[in-house]
Amino acid sequence: MFATKNHILQIIGNIFRYCQKFVFLQTNETAMERMMQKNDLIQHFRPMGLFKTSDIAAWFRESEPELKDSSINWRVYVLVKDGVLSRVSKGVFKIGENRSYNPVVDAKLKKLAKTIGKQFPFAEFCLWDTALINNFSQHLTAQGFYVVAVEKDAAESVFHFLLEKLKNVYYNPTDDMIDNYLYLSDTKSVVVKNMVSEAPTETVEGVKVPSLEMILVDLFCEKRLFKTYQGNELAHIYRNIFSQYSINMTKVVRYAARRGKKPEIEEFIKGLEL
Repeated sequence: MFATKNHILQIIGNIFRYCQKFVFLQTNETAMERMMQKNDLIQHFRPMGLFKTSDIAAWFRESEPELKDSSINWRVYVLVKDGVLSRVSKGVFKIGENRSYNPVVDAKLKKLAKTIGKQFPFAEFCLWDTALINNFSQHLTAQGFYVVAVEKDAAESVFHFLLEKLKNVYYNPTDDMIDNYLYLSDTKSVVVKNMVSEAPTETVEGVKVPSLEMILVDLFCEKRLFKTYQGNELAHIYRNIFSQYSINMTKVVRYAARRGKKPEIEEFIKGLEL
């Protein structure tokens, strides 16, 4: 038993000495040296936008060719913990601390959600106000409209229910409705549309709203409904959102695939050189 304990203590000691070799844990390394290395890493990877673990490994091994994978994984862990790297998805990172988007759910949106939820307690739906895009767009829209995405089986029933209570309610609006009514209305319109299954959502103050990942994909896929946010404006919105908040690319790609636009959105994002 005594020999076993000694053996365990020896292993622990070896692990500790091994860990001391890590750049971020060396006791004889000054804070300035650590900061310089982090700054070099940031300067190298920031222009790349998104990068992989293999890219980080290659960067470290330029100066330390014999560096083991376990050492690199530990450094990546420390960099994420310190906020130098932000994990976008499995094995994919970007520079900067994780920033989660916390949408503001105003009283009108809460009331609309409560009205629908009370009448259709078992229906799956989420809703949002397109005015929030003004936070990311180059040109501001005066009013915007509410988008209510409802599971397909209940969507039409929700539309007829809202039509009895509100003005300017549209269900999967046609091009004519979008051009001549939706964007020209003096009051805020409500668009009811079919919700794609497994859409990424979150709940804020009891209201289910789309995540930024869902909004990004919907803006890209529904070019007619969101016609004011296309072209250079869409690129501007994407760049702003990606630079300000942590976007889960796995969610983006999975939802885009559900909408049949996976290759197109991947190509679009790649072209932005985020």
